[in-house]
Amino acid sequence: MRAQRSLRRFVLLAAWVAVLSSVRSGHAGAQASPSPITFNSGSWQFTLGGYVNLDLIHDFDPNSNPDSFDPRNIPVDGSEGTNTRIHARETRLSFAIQGPVDEKPLKVFLEGDFYGTGNAFRLRHAYGQYGVLLAGQTWTTVMDELNIPPTIDFETPIGAPFVRQGLLRITTGLSKSSELAFAVEESDPEILNPAGVQGAVEKTWPDLTARYRLKYGRGHVQLSGFLGQTRFRAASGATSDVTIGGLLLSTRLQLFDRDAAYVEVAYGPGLGRYRGAASAALDAAGDLETVDVFGFTAGYQHYWNKRWSSSAVVSPAWLLNDVGDPATTNEQLTYAAVNLVYWFLEDRAWIGGEYLYGRREVRSGADGTGNRIQLAVCFNLLK
Repeated sequence: MRAQRSLRRFVLLAAWVAVLSSVRSGHAGAQASPSPITFNSGSWQFTLGGYVNLDLIHDFDPNSNPDSFDPRNIPVDGSEGTNTRIHARETRLSFAIQGPVDEKPLKVFLEGDFYGTGNAFRLRHAYGQYGVLLAGQTWTTVMDELNIPPTIDFETPIGAPFVRQGLLRITTGLSKSSELAFAVEESDPEILNPAGVQGAVEKTWPDLTARYRLKYGRGHVQLSGFLGQTRFRAASGATSDVTIGGLLLSTRLQLFDRDAAYVEVAYGPGLGRYRGAASAALDAAGDLETVDVFGFTAGYQHYWNKRWSSSAVVSPAWLLNDVGDPATTNEQLTYAAVNLVYWFLEDRAWIGGEYLYGRREVRSGADGTGNRIQLAVCFNLLK
């Protein structure tokens, strides 16, 4: 049975490569990032951006999230199953206004996609920026938004902070090549509590975050972190508090003409809070204990020529202490992806395919794996 499944995967993977090869063109135009529509009125600039994206996804193994590949959704009970999904939820629209006010730049930016419930339009970014001040919802100060891996999968790797949330941030330049940022950000803790324990998680204080970034000729280095608090109030009224925090060290290096390599290392008691996971757990005495996490991400993007590119990334994460229910608490997660992308309309449209592998192991030792192939077609019509 396993041999038959392996053969089917090989055949489908070969077919995917053949499809991509069939659209290859001899004309080598310039591959570029999506270009938005921009127009001016006096000293103000208005920008419309966005794209239409179609995803065709096939899972060879069970996964409770058919739209994005998250190893946390892989079952560990040995169950089998396949699924095929076609959707356009990643389709995106954005609008920006920028201009000078009192000799300083003022920028307002809005962006959304259709990942809301029932394909509803969902807010991604909404912020205003004036000088050193930024207020609104956008990427957290903790993550390295310059190092988001270029996966076709919407989820992206599991081993690095990745969240958009409300924040108030001040960023100041220390030199021409370095900057320092401080922010207060939305606190959104989650805890692991034993079955039958009644109570609620409380947001006591906002998270405090900071980032130092140094840019150099071929890349950058970033050190960032956060400090926060998680509280659980039992149904009886008793409360338990624990301090959480985490650090991220991230770097990117441009190689050759356009190739780039990147590495991110993250650690912290409660760091899972910045990747959609728990920050703390209740112990047998009813006290909160931090969930200690270590994550690693390494990737490489290679340009075969002006229109063809590939990207590969691997990202494992580990739970370092014994907390939570052994039958359900994740102990080790792995995310890996490799893709091939071709821009068949210069600046305007691309087609790509990606193979994704995931592994999940819980504290009891049970584990499961997931394999997925994803094909995407993207039209960047707002140029």
